[in-house]
Amino acid sequence: MYNHRSPDLPPIVRHLDPDHPKTMSQEESTVHENIAEESKTTDDARNAIADAILRRAEAPTVDEDEERRFARERETRLEFRRLVDPGIARGNTPARFEETLKVLSKIADNLLSDIGNEKYRRFKPTNNLIKKHLVEVKGALEYAVALGFRAEVEHFQPYYTFLDTPKNRDNLRIGASVLTETLERIIQKAEHEKLNRVDPKAVQREIAQKVKMAYEDDRKEKKRRDDIERQAREARARVTASTPIKKGNKTTETDDTSVAASPSPDVGNTSVQEEHKEEVQDE
Repeated sequence: MYNHRSPDLPPIVRHLDPDHPKTMSQEESTVHENIAEESKTTDDARNAIADAILRRAEAPTVDEDEERRFARERETRLEFRRLVDPGIARGNTPARFEETLKVLSKIADNLLSDIGNEKYRRFKPTNNLIKKHLVEVKGALEYAVALGFRAEVEHFQPYYTFLDTPKNRDNLRIGASVLTETLERIIQKAEHEKLNRVDPKAVQREIAQKVKMAYEDDRKEKKRRDDIERQAREARARVTASTPIKKGNKTTETDDTSVAASPSPDVGNTSVQEEHKEEVQDE
């Protein structure tokens, strides 16, 4: 009878036999370890790929990041716009308002281009240009303070110095962009008004100038045509004077004397008619 507990059974049979002790050879153990290691490596690779896909899906794009930053800075942007209008615009002429914005924009842009340059990090309120367009203009210095400048005294001289902090750098960037967009609107508005504005006197002058130019063009054209016709007549006269006329076997040159001496056909006909009348009367 077949004894399934026989120790002579192959290893695979002994392994599948539930009653046989589950022992593995060294070779089988190595194979199982290799399979487990490969499985673990595959799982780790899959997990890494899954994590990378998840991070990429959750990471904002450039446009999304810009939109989020714009939304986060919305209140700061609105505050700068209020400092411009009505802050600086109120109580100042449009020309002075525009010049003040240009000076503030120049200060902000220079500092943004080279924020470590000490020359751009401060300005003196006693400077004639600064005094005229910032100190004497209501709301202008308040805007400079919002950009990050602070008043200080050094060697008994007043200065406005930029306080370099992350927040002030953001304020400087936002404030500079608000100045730029406001100046662009002012320029576009001025160009639009210039196109729509009509000066009656200027229009009349332009019409008169066009009429004068047209009249002069007509005179020049008429003179040109007259010269062409005159030259054509002279050419025809020269050709006629030099053309020979054949008469019988003789060839003669036509001139004014021969033409004048030749009898007219009408004269001959008149004499024949008079002779015919006399013959009728004698009869």
